[in-house]
Amino acid sequence: MTKTVSFDRVSNIYDATRGFPPGISEQVTDFILNLVSPTADTKFYETGIGTGRIAVPIAKRGYSYTGIDVSEKMLAELHQKLEGVSHKLTAIKGDATALPFDSDSFDVALVVHVFHLIAAWKQALAEIRRVLKPGGILLYTHGQTNSASPALEVNALREEFTERWKAILQDYGHPFPRYGATEEEVLAELETQGATLETEIAAQWRVENTVGQLIENQENKIQSAAWSIPDDIFLHAIQDLRNWALERYGSFDYILPEERQFKIVVVRNWA
Repeated sequence: MTKTVSFDRVSNIYDATRGFPPGISEQVTDFILNLVSPTADTKFYETGIGTGRIAVPIAKRGYSYTGIDVSEKMLAELHQKLEGVSHKLTAIKGDATALPFDSDSFDVALVVHVFHLIAAWKQALAEIRRVLKPGGILLYTHGQTNSASPALEVNALREEFTERWKAILQDYGHPFPRYGATEEEVLAELETQGATLETEIAAQWRVENTVGQLIENQENKIQSAAWSIPDDIFLHAIQDLRNWALERYGSFDYILPEERQFKIVVVRNWA
């Protein structure tokens, strides 16, 4: 199978660490459905369906939804959510670069925070284009952190914390790994292929974490960037982060806020 990062090791904490705050999931679901105006015959498809964070709420509205993921444990979490629920959702383990579906099978395709984890992302993109019906819509989301200018000042301290962690790992000879594409690369590729792109903000919210909580998140390796670092180096790096944070913020209880948004790039005139 093509090199793709599996989230098996964090499947049991994925929703707790990546989930939406109360009410945001409904906002995102409503926004997506308003965007694509589905009928009873509309068929949704998602590469990297994971625990069904996006899929399950749409499937619960009665729509046909199909997805693949490389992680069996993430899919197990998804199927658990659907126990006792009437739905038309099919989620299988599969390779994003070789989809087991006929061409022109789906009306709407979604990719949510996945292409940075797939080495052969251009092939995965080509497969989505193949299985989309002519005139079908792709909804592409690279991440959920706000990049809008009004929020830059609010997010500056959080960004400083992240950049310091990256610098510490870099100093130990373990820069953040790069597996797949950046958002800019994906959007450029879509434009090259003749697609028209429109950016929409489905939801916006604020997160407040203490410095201690952020360090604990790194310590628990909830982010895939930490998974390849040897344990001995990782322990030294975490201690360096603690020392720097205490000196920089004065307390592990110091709050670093972050404004987040769920940004969707609507891709039309492509399939």
